[in-house]
Amino acid sequence: MTGQIVRHAGQIESVRVRFAAVTKASAVVVGDETVYGRLCRWVIDAVLEKHARQDELVSYVEENLRLIVAGLYDLYGVRQPAADPVREAAVPSLVAPVEPAAGSAMEQIGPLKDVLDDLTGLPDVIAAHAMTWYNIALAQRDMAAELEAFLEHDVPGWTGCEEHLRLMGHNIEAIRGLSAVSAAFGEITESVGVLVAQTRRLVRELVISLAVAPSDGTLWRLACRIAVYGVALDATLTHLEQRLDG
Repeated sequence: MTGQIVRHAGQIESVRVRFAAVTKASAVVVGDETVYGRLCRWVIDAVLEKHARQDELVSYVEENLRLIVAGLYDLYGVRQPAADPVREAAVPSLVAPVEPAAGSAMEQIGPLKDVLDDLTGLPDVIAAHAMTWYNIALAQRDMAAELEAFLEHDVPGWTGCEEHLRLMGHNIEAIRGLSAVSAAFGEITESVGVLVAQTRRLVRELVISLAVAPSDGTLWRLACRIAVYGVALDATLTHLEQRLDG
């Protein structure tokens, strides 16, 4: 029985270690607000606020798992193994790589590119951030399923296991909830990325048009596009607010 419980504690610890990858990945996607550009950075403020709460819950669940593992080892008088930095370093990263967009030839001109990056952000980086959120959501869903399987396989034969089942049940439900929120963050970030890309195209066309002595017709078309963009922006923001509120 002791051997089975120690193995069970080790399995829970392996899941807890993987939470570090979740924390690191989520820190990457909110670590640099400049990727949204000056014109769209304000859109992400509500997401950042909710992300702070998400991080608090991740830390809370991780600490719960740590205490449960330590309690199981202590209950049966078994010394808990020291942390294995090699195993921790081997946990796969959840951060999606950035795949740079080609962009137009005009957009590659140094000064114009710098202006576009500063004003309208980096859509390719935001797309990678969205994929990172989806990776986090999938990893959390898998971790919840693994913990549930460990309970079903290991615990039924224990005497007095009710409290352990109760505590772990709460943690599993919390991780499932985190997965759903992470998926929502992915969807929201993806939507913001589309918004940033649209803003970038509009600013680029405006700069190019003004650089070549625009006609009245050109200015009229730009005005119409800005009006349409304004309507699309309002619809996007409404959707984001609704998605954030569940």
